[in-house]
Amino acid sequence: MQHLKEFLIRIQTFNLRVIDDDIQLESGTNEKKHVKAYDLTYETQYYDSFSYRSELRILKDMAFIDLMTLDKDRILLQLAELSKVRKRFKEFWGNYHQHYSEMNLVYHRSFIITVRLEYLFIVNNLQSDSSDIEVTAKFAEDLGDSVKLREKFLMELIHDTENSIKEKRENFDLEKLIQAKLQSKEQIETAELELSAATIKPEELPISSKVINRYPTFKEGVALQLLDLFNGYFIPEDYPKLEKLLLTDIVPERPLVFRGFANQLADAFKQLYDANLIVGCLMVDLEKWIAPKFVYLANQPEPKELTEGYLNSLMSTKTRPCKSPILKIELKEDKFLILPAARNKR
Repeated sequence: MQHLKEFLIRIQTFNLRVIDDDIQLESGTNEKKHVKAYDLTYETQYYDSFSYRSELRILKDMAFIDLMTLDKDRILLQLAELSKVRKRFKEFWGNYHQHYSEMNLVYHRSFIITVRLEYLFIVNNLQSDSSDIEVTAKFAEDLGDSVKLREKFLMELIHDTENSIKEKRENFDLEKLIQAKLQSKEQIETAELELSAATIKPEELPISSKVINRYPTFKEGVALQLLDLFNGYFIPEDYPKLEKLLLTDIVPERPLVFRGFANQLADAFKQLYDANLIVGCLMVDLEKWIAPKFVYLANQPEPKELTEGYLNSLMSTKTRPCKSPILKIELKEDKFLILPAARNKR
């Protein structure tokens, strides 16, 4: 289990660097100050840090191999431990969104402690609040990007392991069903014919082997209204793919780029869910549905990924409401209308 151990330590360890930087003090001015500042860029997936993503991916793949060498009961025990790590990431996102703002140029020096990073994870080279090390807006962004990347591979490991357990259980139940059909010699010929024709139906399997898939369903007319409202938030090349996704649930080959902030996209789907215009799923299912299908651009040069935990802190928990929503929902003559919201100045 060495690789699993290394993976878990790596995704829960933050190695802060202290660099010299020139930071802008106030928006709308060119005044800058030379300071010492925390840096975490090399532990994100952007700029010159692509090797970090590759490192985590390889560790995740090796950790999965470790898990597959265990019996079912021990795998379930390991999944329970992985769920504890997942909860820590969720707690971090709740703290992060309470104190993060796209408007800040410089954060209070206690920002890292305020979001409880050092309590939830291992943080190396963190200095006291009284030191002269600044927390810049870039560091706050990089911290979020780094946590999203770590959480992404954690969730991939959990999902891959759960799917493997499910497949093993289904194969075991199928074998039991076949054995039952072959209990007497008279049934052998019939059973062979059934198997060769693949006539075993899902409803014949035990309840424990059936999979219930919950996915978001838009009420009549809602997807079309949302598509029309989204028109200005996606590039023309992505718009046909967005149409297929919203109207027929055809998943795009690559994530669609939302030209706005993550909380605006999350808020749009949350409003629809709260108004009962998206049905057939729980909020956690909706978050899981959104995460791999969209990235957001905001004011950054590179699109940023979404993760389930990141979305959960925006949609399922009571964090700060979105200050710049892109839509509002009104009820007129027993019909819901999805209208563009007035844009707030940032």
